[in-house]
Amino acid sequence: MVALSDLASALESYRGRDRLIRTLGYCCQLVGGVLVEQCPARSEVGTRLLALSSQLSHCRMVLRLFDDAAMFVYTKQYGLGAEEEDVFVRCVSILSNLADQLYYPCEHVAWAADAKILHVDSARWWTLSTTLWGLSLLLGVARSLWMVLKLRHRLRKPPEAFTSVYQAVQAGGQASATP
Repeated sequence: MVALSDLASALESYRGRDRLIRTLGYCCQLVGGVLVEQCPARSEVGTRLLALSSQLSHCRMVLRLFDDAAMFVYTKQYGLGAEEEDVFVRCVSILSNLADQLYYPCEHVAWAADAKILHVDSARWWTLSTTLWGLSLLLGVARSLWMVLKLRHRLRKPPEAFTSVYQAVQAGGQASATP
């Protein structure tokens, strides 16, 4: 019963619902693809799972039509990253926010073209939105790697207080060892 309450609580939030839909979609895509490719006897089940995955992906895309305001507020709050100490992290974060901010309207235009709401070539808009999404992912990876490298460097370098104590002990030890 606790698990059901936890699930219901998670589904009440947008993020919780999105995570469940995304996880189910990717699982259906994985299992469906394996069944279609590896198990000819189960290919109909695999095809149905792939269709379900496609519908769940479409559902997530439609829900993203409402993410513009939240993304704009986040980008506005971050601004030029005055809170960031590291210039590289700040620049990469600003570029990532810009890519995300441009991604949403491009995806909306592509969706509207596919839905026959707009009379434009959806393929170009899908390509542009996918490029912006990929750029955002790459910038996020670059930011994360940079932060990991900085943390590794910080861990390898002894803290100043420890270094001072260590040097004092070494100096005292060497002085007493010499006659």
